[in-house]
Amino acid sequence: MMKIQAPRSLFAKRADRHLAIRDEEGSSIPEFVMVSTLIIALFISILQLTLVLHVRNVMLDAAATGARYGTLADRNASDGSQRTRELLSTSLGSGFAANIGAQETSVGGQPGLQIHISAGFPLLGFFSVGGEISVVGEAVRYE
Repeated sequence: MMKIQAPRSLFAKRADRHLAIRDEEGSSIPEFVMVSTLIIALFISILQLTLVLHVRNVMLDAAATGARYGTLADRNASDGSQRTRELLSTSLGSGFAANIGAQETSVGGQPGLQIHISAGFPLLGFFSVGGEISVVGEAVRYE
């Protein structure tokens, strides 16, 4: 005996077509690639920001330490800038210690010392590609 199937209703055909259009099978690989690319770009950007902030903070600390060293009783501005150069060469490399200046100044009405450092903006690792970071460290000379 032959079995006869009833014709599918119009609603069932539309539902099947609607499901076929919305079928997302095979879309996980492109989705993974696109989301991973965005996450990796975000991670690299955050890593670069932390590197720039680290370099800036080390430069600022070296400038302040050099200024304090230069204001000691038996030291002068050139001693302070030399100390700053040594600190930067040791911690970040000699490329960051190239442009250091010292200037006797008044800090809060007291004689003091300012150490100025300018270095290239570390854009690709510790290699400077463009831009510049400038920091100033100050110390008061107590006599």
